[in-house]
Amino acid sequence: MTDLGHHRAYLADAVAAAQGAPLSRRKALLAALLIDAQVDRLFAAGGLGDDILEFRAALAAASPALKLVLDLCAQRAYGPQLVLEALTVPVADYGRLSVEDFMVSLYNDHSVQRLLLLDGDGVRHDVMATLGDALAALDELA
Repeated sequence: MTDLGHHRAYLADAVAAAQGAPLSRRKALLAALLIDAQVDRLFAAGGLGDDILEFRAALAAASPALKLVLDLCAQRAYGPQLVLEALTVPVADYGRLSVEDFMVSLYNDHSVQRLLLLDGDGVRHDVMATLGDALAALDELA
């Protein structure tokens, strides 16, 4: 049996590292892949059914964030992908920006770059929030 606690700690560190580098596709993808791998480890630990595909489908159905992460990791054509986009920041929201984002927005016509998860339907999701929500969904299983 694998040490789920050890892997969970490593996974939490990867999610935190991605959140600490919010424009890094590489760190976000690593965190997503580790979440995907943790799903497999949970299944392998036993007691959660006999069919891994059914297990993964049940988890995806129970958590929209986990579904997005699992779909991203599947790397299907026309499936979710990570995209870096410039988003316009309304002047009223400037008080919520970090100093770094505020300075960037001043020189980029009130816009800042954000790493987003673009799902297969073209809907954009905050990838950092999605990773955090997917991790929380896994914690509910433990």
